[in-house]
Amino acid sequence: MERNVVSLGKIAHKLKREGKLREAEEIYMQILRIDSDSVYALVGLGDLKRRARRFEDAVEYYKRCFEIERNNWYAFAGLGDAYRGLGDLDKALKAWYHCLKLRPADHKTMTRVADGLRKKGKLDDSKEFYFMALAKYPLDPYALMGLGQIAMEQGDDDEALDFFERVAEISDNPVIGLTSAANILRKRKAFKKAIALYEKVLRFAPGNSHAWHGKADCLRGLKQFPSAIEAWEIALEHGMDKRAGLTRIGDSYISLNELDLAEASYKKAISMGYYKYAYLGISKVHARKDHPHKALEVLSMLRHRESGDQRISEESGKLLERYPEIAQSTPLYPN
Repeated sequence: MERNVVSLGKIAHKLKREGKLREAEEIYMQILRIDSDSVYALVGLGDLKRRARRFEDAVEYYKRCFEIERNNWYAFAGLGDAYRGLGDLDKALKAWYHCLKLRPADHKTMTRVADGLRKKGKLDDSKEFYFMALAKYPLDPYALMGLGQIAMEQGDDDEALDFFERVAEISDNPVIGLTSAANILRKRKAFKKAIALYEKVLRFAPGNSHAWHGKADCLRGLKQFPSAIEAWEIALEHGMDKRAGLTRIGDSYISLNELDLAEASYKKAISMGYYKYAYLGISKVHARKDHPHKALEVLSMLRHRESGDQRISEESGKLLERYPEIAQSTPLYPN
């Protein structure tokens, strides 16, 4: 019986790694019919349910393991991940802390603990666990990413950039590290350097909409508006939020003084639902076409919907300063 269970376990594990979850589940259930106390099968089923995002079912399988083997490390590790999926970081951390009691040197668990603490806003405690993980395994990309994210939250872009660049150097899949580093460079208006990193991302992941958007935004910053439009169109093809992408394309057309094309792009964005920035773009088109009453009508609607919005108030003020005569003739919503 034991040999049969081991053989079936290997088959189930192989199927799980191949992503054949239903077939793997059938094998694990077969193992339980042979040996109802197989913690290997119970952990395997918990892992399958977790991968299927059925976190509550996963928790139940892991808990069944503890009735048989109180300190099964794999069950505690999976339990922590399942609670994380349920959004219960306190229970997740409790499970991971127990994992560290069982295996004090496990750097992956240290990183999980650090991630959980970071999400709870305990940044100093989080950093301590990230550095503990790096002391065990200096090339842990998740620990380096976490430290980079903390540095960004604390306003230290230089340190964040250093961590993200290290992730990009060591990771088999450097997309996240490269994108994060590029985003910082874009924020600093180092557009050419940022574009170089976004293009590296696109060599690994040609359909990465975040990289296409970042590249487009940099091209706009360099006033290369036709190229920016082209990049945003590709970003839209690969899943970028359509209203945001179309609005940015409209903004670029305004910069090119292609007002009809800008208006068409904004209207297409608005046809998908209310979007403040598309309406702001429409108001600019009306103003550029010397239709200030139409521009003010749009801004008045926005002021009504988004009372207290500073950007809308500023745009309204600029328009009234340029066309003071329209204030009396155009009905305004209250601010």
